[in-house]
Amino acid sequence: MLMRQLTCTLFLAGACFAGVTMTEGTKLRLRLEQTISSSTAEEGQTVEFAVAEAIEVDGTVVIKEGARATGTVTQAYGKRRMGRAGKLDFSIDRVSAADGKWIPVRYTLMKKSGESHSVRTGIITAGVAVAFWPAAPAFLLMKGKDITINKGVTFDVFTDTAHMFADPKPPVTVSRKEPAPAPAAAPAPAANHSAAVTVTSPTAGADIELNGQFVGNTPTTLHLPPGKHAITVRNGAQLWQRNIQVTAGSTVSLTATWAQRAAAGGAR
Repeated sequence: MLMRQLTCTLFLAGACFAGVTMTEGTKLRLRLEQTISSSTAEEGQTVEFAVAEAIEVDGTVVIKEGARATGTVTQAYGKRRMGRAGKLDFSIDRVSAADGKWIPVRYTLMKKSGESHSVRTGIITAGVAVAFWPAAPAFLLMKGKDITINKGVTFDVFTDTAHMFADPKPPVTVSRKEPAPAPAAAPAPAANHSAAVTVTSPTAGADIELNGQFVGNTPTTLHLPPGKHAITVRNGAQLWQRNIQVTAGSTVSLTATWAQRAAAGGAR
């Protein structure tokens, strides 16, 4: 053989999950990754969290410490006249598992009869358990002022569905080639077998999902194998989807667009 090929396959989370199942109602502690205020937050805005403590099942880490979780601002407006305080509330919607899948969460250990995880209430409305670290949320202390919830506050929530982990399909294969002694004539350079797909959106930082898995935020360029792919861009409650077919060496530009949310009418 002229070449000996060393192939390194990158698996999601770098672990084998065959036969591992995380039960519904598994408790998670999530840490708020940003400070949010009623004076600046907007309804529908994505709220970022991180998993504070890893979750293991049968000795396998199924949700990593620091894994991403997201929520949505459900109510937000600033302080008003006559000493009326601002209002701020948000949901926690989903958490990223070690296999790259999103798992929905809820606020109580037991699911209420007929309850669907697609219907969300806010943190304050739901009465979710809050660990006051590093500082208590200011909404507990302020009267007639804007509400601020500090980065670092943690919340206890529960998985809303059971989740079975399977051996992940390798999304990327990286090959390194170790050449043998050079032949008489150098081989022709290898062709570019991937397509470059650039995804942008009117609001930077929107979530990008490729074939149902989170892969980054806008703007970014994805290098995809030839074939059909489903691209989804999420910005809070706004959603944009496109199915594309790419060929080797092609370059594609996608711009996610969504209808502007109508401004709320009248004083609240």
